[in-house]
Amino acid sequence: MNEGFLGKHTLSGERAATGDHPVVLHHLPLSETARAAAIPVGTVLKRVDVMGEDDESDTVVGAVWEPLLSTDAATAVPVAVVDTPCDPTGENGETSALCVVHGGVKHRVLRTGDGKALSDARIAQLVEHGIYPA
Repeated sequence: MNEGFLGKHTLSGERAATGDHPVVLHHLPLSETARAAAIPVGTVLKRVDVMGEDDESDTVVGAVWEPLLSTDAATAVPVAVVDTPCDPTGENGETSALCVVHGGVKHRVLRTGDGKALSDARIAQLVEHGIYPA
């Protein structure tokens, strides 16, 4: 058996995750709309279904995520919180965001994609999806 040091990854700066409840992190692919601007820590994301083409135009074939806006209908449900800064417009042009999909997050950093604080109803939706603001 060969063992060796392969590398090191460091996350620095403020994060949305807390130690109150262990978190599950995933890199979630961003929609084209979401790639138009940097996405700060604490931005709440919603899932957007990707529909098929031609014969499959009424079939969901995938999903992407984008910031939830304060003006979105109640049917747009918050399901993830951006954990580290994401800049799809930067030099590397990120196509996904590292997000908390389950666990504890800092209540004070939670915001919609248009910078508004979350309503009590939106906080309740996060809790229903296993994301616990503290």
